[in-house]
Amino acid sequence: MEKMNPHVVVLGAGFGGLTFCQMFNHRAARVTLFDRQNHHLFQPLLYQVATAGLSAPEIAQPIRSILSDRPNVTVLLDHVTGFDLAAKTVRLEESTLTYDYLVFALGGHTSYFGHPEWEHFAPGLKTLDDAMGIRRRILLAFEKAENASHPAGQDRWMTIVVVGGGPTGVELAAAIAELTRTVLQKDFKRMTLPKRAW
Repeated sequence: MEKMNPHVVVLGAGFGGLTFCQMFNHRAARVTLFDRQNHHLFQPLLYQVATAGLSAPEIAQPIRSILSDRPNVTVLLDHVTGFDLAAKTVRLEESTLTYDYLVFALGGHTSYFGHPEWEHFAPGLKTLDDAMGIRRRILLAFEKAENASHPAGQDRWMTIVVVGGGPTGVELAAAIAELTRTVLQKDFKRMTLPKRAW
């Protein structure tokens, strides 16, 4: 016999977790949504933050605000440290929670194909911290190129490599090219643009 008030635990408030919480219409069910952040990040626009086209708050919205019309959904900020499928429990940093149904919507992470040392030179673009780090690197490269004493030094600082030709990589490369054309020509006086077809 089915429980009258089943408890559904959702791990992750990305597109999958949020969509589940918005579409799940079992009136008697209690839903608890866990995420490590208190905001939902619109990842397709991270490249805009990384290239100074948007600010971080423009692509991050509070999870509680998004789900404010769902009274059966409780949003909790916590780190999941493990789970026991047989016992139907989720271990958190400070407590353990039982569930009747478990939804995994944890998203993905950048893979370095067994070479974690690459991360220092090629950061991923999955979080706001990633985007802000890339933005710092790009803008600092502009400053270093402006201070370079000859064209070869400028060219070295203005050589930016994007690895990956999926939607994010293509958008990021195009935004960097646009940033180079607009910002470099307007704000940097000592630098000559690389002689490449943008």
